Amino acid sequence: MRWRKVFPGQEDQIRQVRRFVAELLADHPDCDDIVLCAVELATNAIRHTASGRDGFFATEVSWTGKAVCIAVADSGAPTAPFSRQPDPDELTETERGLVAVAQLSARCGAEGDYRGRVVWAEFRLTPESGLFEAGLPLSPQPATTADAAALASRYAAWHTWFGYWTRQWWALPRQSSGPAVLIGEPTAGALARRLDALQDSDPHVRAPVLPRS
Repeated sequence: MRWRKVFPGQEDQIRQVRRFVAELLADHPDCDDIVLCAVELATNAIRHTASGRDGFFATEVSWTGKAVCIAVADSGAPTAPFSRQPDPDELTETERGLVAVAQLSARCGAEGDYRGRVVWAEFRLTPESGLFEAGLPLSPQPATTADAAALASRYAAWHTWFGYWTRQWWALPRQSSGPAVLIGEPTAGALARRLDALQDSDPHVRAPVLPRS
C-alpha cells in the first residue's frame, strides 16, 4: 500500500502532514513514532530547502505489512541531511530532529541535491507483531538499472533517476533559465513520454527503446 500527497511549503502544512500520516497508520503499533518522524522531515523541507520559498513538498507513505517507509521529496538544498555526526552538546534544532528520526527508524537516508531531494526513514515491526508481509517491495526491481541507462542515453539534457523509496522515476533539466522543474512518473516509460512531450526530438537520432507501461 502506498499513498502520496503534495503540500505547499508553508509552516501551517505541518499539522496537515501529521494528520495525513496519522490517519493512514492509525492501526500501526508504532504510529506515534512514525508520525513524529514524518513531521520532522516535513519541517526540515519547509525550513531548510527551496520548498519553503513559495514551493511544494510531497510526503509518501509505503506500508508492506512489516515495514513502513516515510519519504519526503523537497525542492532541493545545498546541504544533505544525515551528512555528519553532530556533537550532542552543540545540536541545532534541525539536527535534534534528524537525530530523533535516525534513532526511531530502522534506517534512514537521503538522495538528490540542490535541484531536488528525497529524504526517507524506514520502520520495521518485530516478528512478534504478527502482521503479514505484503507483496509490495521496497527495493528496486532488476529492470531499474537498464531503464536508468536508457533514459540517461536518450535524454542527455536531463538528469534522470529512480527514487528507491518513493518508487518513482524523476527528471530535472541540466540547464534551466527559470525555476527548476522536478518531474515524477511511476514508470520509466511514463517518464519517457513526458520528456518527449517537453523537448524537440531529433528525428535523425535513433533513441533506445523504453517500456511504455
